[in-house]
Amino acid sequence: MLTIRKFAELAGTTRRTLLFYDQEDVFRPAQVAANGYRYYSYDQLYQLKFILQLRHLGLSVAAIRSLLKTHDTVQLNTQLADLTEHIQTEIDNLTLLKKTLVERYQQPDLETGGRLSTPAIIERPALSFWCSPQSVGCTDEEISALYATFYTMIGPLKLLNKHESGFLTSLAESNPTAYPTANFRIIKAVSLTDVPEVPALQRPAGRYVVATALNDMASILHTLENIRQYVTQQQLTIGTEMWQLNLDEQFTSKAGSKYISIEYQVI
Repeated sequence: MLTIRKFAELAGTTRRTLLFYDQEDVFRPAQVAANGYRYYSYDQLYQLKFILQLRHLGLSVAAIRSLLKTHDTVQLNTQLADLTEHIQTEIDNLTLLKKTLVERYQQPDLETGGRLSTPAIIERPALSFWCSPQSVGCTDEEISALYATFYTMIGPLKLLNKHESGFLTSLAESNPTAYPTANFRIIKAVSLTDVPEVPALQRPAGRYVVATALNDMASILHTLENIRQYVTQQQLTIGTEMWQLNLDEQFTSKAGSKYISIEYQVI
């Protein structure tokens, strides 16, 4: 027979856990001495390991107690079917997490270059983005609600995969005056794995006028004005969509990183 301390060490758990399971009538010692000392047999290790694994999978103490005490075959089969479904859900969630982490490590670091507000022309490849519904306003509350809805749609784990994210704003002529009230959509570059049923759009390949800005209103407006002047000086024609892409994974405010890239396609 083993003391409670020795048995806990053998099972890879704690004395406190064993006392708790005894109190909850889930797992009792093989023998309790007159002095109150608890003793366990080696054979009890197998049942305890099973219980610990069920807890690891997220089953409640009450559910485990019910499962262990069930002797009716039909009821037992029902509970085991529920347990199997629960385990499969855990497997699916872990598989998705593994895919996300592997994908993340395979992605290059996000670009952070470029002097603030200085436009330049850069070649961009074609890229597909998931997109949120159109915004109805630009307040912190409205942006936060749209952000929460969008990442519920595509899956919260997409936050971890290092794919490009940001906003697509309808803003013709890089017009700073219209920016504060312009409608926008939150966007996230499409992952090749586990594509959900979410609206997507294509960023065309080609040349883009690109400038880096701080993620605050003054810097964005200044950068938009610089882009407008640059386009005029270079006698360029640009599209009506403003691609505002995060240059970091850590969002500081309004679902954006500290530094952002403002981009317009040259057409």
